Parts: sequence; structure tokens; C-alpha cells
Amino acid sequence: MKLLLDMIIAGLVLGLTYALTSEGLWGAALMFFNVLFGAMITLNFYEPLARLLDSTGIGWGFSETVCILLLFSASVMILRMVVETLAPAQVRFPMPIYQIGRFVFGLGGAAITVGIIILSFHCAPIHKKMFQAVQYNTSPPFGLGLDHQLLGLFQKETGGPFAQYGAGQRDPFGEYGDKNRLKLFDPKGEWLINHQNARPYGTDTIPASEEAAGGEGGQAASGAPPAGPPP
Repeated sequence: MKLLLDMIIAGLVLGLTYALTSEGLWGAALMFFNVLFGAMITLNFYEPLARLLDSTGIGWGFSETVCILLLFSASVMILRMVVETLAPAQVRFPMPIYQIGRFVFGLGGAAITVGIIILSFHCAPIHKKMFQAVQYNTSPPFGLGLDHQLLGLFQKETGGPFAQYGAGQRDPFGEYGDKNRLKLFDPKGEWLINHQNARPYGTDTIPASEEAAGGEGGQAASGAPPAGPPP
């Protein structure tokens, strides 16, 4: 099952890469940055938006998943509209640079997009072992860990370029230089562990000792063994 899931994810990445490379180097580069900033916006605002949705009393369990997908889609769409208004024309490049560049930017944009999709499933009320294959320490596809990489990137950005200070989660390891005031996303690297433990199907959870070892050094950890039938 894991191999099949890895192949599906890899196929999705390749398909999105092909779609983005068809826009040429200029279009693929612009879409890469649209997708990148869309992912940053999504990870920054999905939690308060999900809490707001839950406060309406719906309580259906998919709030975080819906907010991640909607925020990402809306952000990318708005950013694309703005970028196409500001830079409507194509830019010519030498052919070797054109071919290599559009593939690199297309692959990067596809990887970020698929990483967001995987993270949205981590938040869904499904089996603790997603698709009977993915746990907190699984790195789909084929060990690349697109979800891990995206969480690690966002944590690094909240500790550096987009750092904020004041109340909030601290940097317990002092990795970013100011553990007493810095507001850091997922400071102990427990995002994937916490979301696996929160998923309702299956009985096994990650022990506290393993949680503590799971996320040092700015890398988000990931899953636990299953139990019980998936939804």
C-alpha cells in the first residue's frame, strides 16, 4: 500500500510539473512564487480560521482540512491574478536556461502544492495511519517527505524572515537566537505527531517520550501504527 501511495503522489507531482512547465520559464517561475507565498499564507492563517469555523457549532471535524485547501486555493488564485496584471508579458530566455528553468520552477511549485494536499489529510478526522501507509515518521513519496519539508520551511521562516515577538509559542531550543520572546511555529516539531494523535480512528498514539524526541532542530516529525478500521 505504501508503494502504491508513493507512486500516486509521485505521479501527481509529475502531472503538476508538466502543467506548470507548459507555461514556460517566466510563467512557471511566477507560479512557483505564487504557490510558495500561498503556502506561507495558508499555514499562517488556517488555525485561527478553523477555530472560527468550529465556533459556529458545526463540529464536523474537517475544519482544518477545509481551511487549508480553501486558503491555499484562494491565495494562489488571487496572487496569480495580481501577478498577471503586473507582468502580463512573457520574457525571452536562451533555450538551455528556458528548458532547465521551467522544469526546476515547475517541479518546485508542484512539490509545494502536493505537500499542502498531504498536510490537509493529516488534519482530517481519518485513521491514525493515513491510507494504511502514512504515519508521523513516514516521508512520502519515497522518503522525500514533502509534508515534512514544507513544515520545516515554514518553521524556519517564522524564526527568521517573518519572525514575530511577544506572546505565543517559544523557541525552547534557542535555535533562532531568542527563545524567550520569539513566536515560533511548532517549536518542538510536534505538528505531525499531535495531528496523528488527534485523528479519531485507531487506538495507538505516540508516547510522550517519543514526542519529545521527535522534533528537535526545526524539523517537523510525522505518524503512529494503526488500529481499527479506517472511516
